[in-house]
Amino acid sequence: RIVRCFGGVMVVAREGGQITTAIESIGSQSGLEVFEETPLREAGMKAAERACRLVSSRVAPAGVYQVILENRIVGLLAHEAVGHCCEADLVYGGSFLADKVGVRVASDIVTLVDDGLYPNGFGTMRYDDEGVPTQRTVIIERGVCMGFLHSRETAHEFGVAPTGNARAWSFEYDPIIRMRNTYIEPGEWSLEEMAEDIGEGFFLRGGLSGQADFNGEFMFGTQEAIRIRNGELAESLRGVTISGNAFEVLKNVDAVGRDFTMRTGMCGKEQVNYVGGGGPSLRTRLLLGGER
Repeated sequence: RIVRCFGGVMVVAREGGQITTAIESIGSQSGLEVFEETPLREAGMKAAERACRLVSSRVAPAGVYQVILENRIVGLLAHEAVGHCCEADLVYGGSFLADKVGVRVASDIVTLVDDGLYPNGFGTMRYDDEGVPTQRTVIIERGVCMGFLHSRETAHEFGVAPTGNARAWSFEYDPIIRMRNTYIEPGEWSLEEMAEDIGEGFFLRGGLSGQADFNGEFMFGTQEAIRIRNGELAESLRGVTISGNAFEVLKNVDAVGRDFTMRTGMCGKEQVNYVGGGGPSLRTRLLLGGER
């Protein structure tokens, strides 16, 4: 028996003609005790404070900046923009990583993992839907692509062992290759240490939905952009869209935080399924699609 609990809060703030929203969510593969650790009311107050703070704020300026991506955004990036490129059925279709095993695709301080055994992870199960034991699969190790996520069929075609990633939403569907809990491993940097070397940049917080393709190209929304001036966090601005190639973003990572978090999610690849996505905050460079 598997028990999952999830709750979310969306707050809308309005001032004059301006409207903004803020979102907080809580979840785990556990019972209702997850809401004792972090009550939904507390999450709602955090969202309300952010929405009220941002409703009268300006939009962050557009351009290429040095940024710190909050851990929640990193989890979204790990799943949507990188993880799908590692699913062997999509590798067949010519994803960015198709010919990259043994090739450097990220900074040497970046390690990305898909873990079917992560404690209380939303995508955790002991076996996949082909009866294969799940495992911790290292996809990118110190920047180098190590392999892909497999079903029995693709593992046979690639001449490797299956990784326990064949999943079906219900008996009505055939199992297909799906991520479980996909994350970037934490480093040793604090937020303050990552910010102190930035002359002009942003701390981006709160990932929103977006889109990505199998070449790693992505565009996501963010809830909040906190300006960084001379190493100090300054004013809060409205969130912006961020875009680029995920692997270029990961190649530009020069600091990995220690503030690891794992989030809950639902993936819609052909059929919906429970997944987890996580990581620490990262310092990198990317394009902000804000105000000109």
